[in-house]
Amino acid sequence: MKNTLKFITAATIALTAQAALSQTAGTWMARVGGATITPQVSSGTMTAPSFPNTKGDVGAASQIGGGISYMYTDNFSVDLPVALPFTHKLYGAGALSSAGQIGEVQALPMTVFFQYRFMEPSAAFRPYVGVGPTYAYFFNEKGSGALTAMTNPGGSPTSLKVDSQLTYSAQIGATFAVDDKVFIDVFYSKTPLKTKNTYSTGQTLDITLDPVSYGISLGMKF
Repeated sequence: MKNTLKFITAATIALTAQAALSQTAGTWMARVGGATITPQVSSGTMTAPSFPNTKGDVGAASQIGGGISYMYTDNFSVDLPVALPFTHKLYGAGALSSAGQIGEVQALPMTVFFQYRFMEPSAAFRPYVGVGPTYAYFFNEKGSGALTAMTNPGGSPTSLKVDSQLTYSAQIGATFAVDDKVFIDVFYSKTPLKTKNTYSTGQTLDITLDPVSYGISLGMKF
């Protein structure tokens, strides 16, 4: 009887360890790390009145990020990335390339990824692909003195508004098991995104951002 109990106990421990190592159906995973968003900018021309070939550019931004994933099956998962707002600097381009920074905007991309994870659930290395809807939310826009000098010289400060947009994102990534519960996650994603800047002086600027995002984080399975 004692031997039987020892065998059952050992088997239970082994199965528990294997379940902890595996990304099986019902597993929750949480992670935290860093992420960077780099817009791939293609700018239109600011509407009149403005200098010919007046364009814009947007800088990259990094922030603390992470996310929560749930394994719906052994291979399919749902992932919710989370991050603090990203602050992007806005620059003049084209005829205004010498103007430097003309403003800034905060961005908070909200995405739900539906992922397929390759390899067996117990594999230490599991690459994945994902796709899902993204709502690119822009807020706290601020114009600089250079923007006012361009659009309303001698007048009141020029403000701007960046339109939020609904689009989608596609990603590739992988997890690397550190031990039975801890893992490292890396990802790369791209989002087709076009938006419009509207200025208080009446001009508008259509701009394609098409940002790419990438990051690395440390996670734990539950």
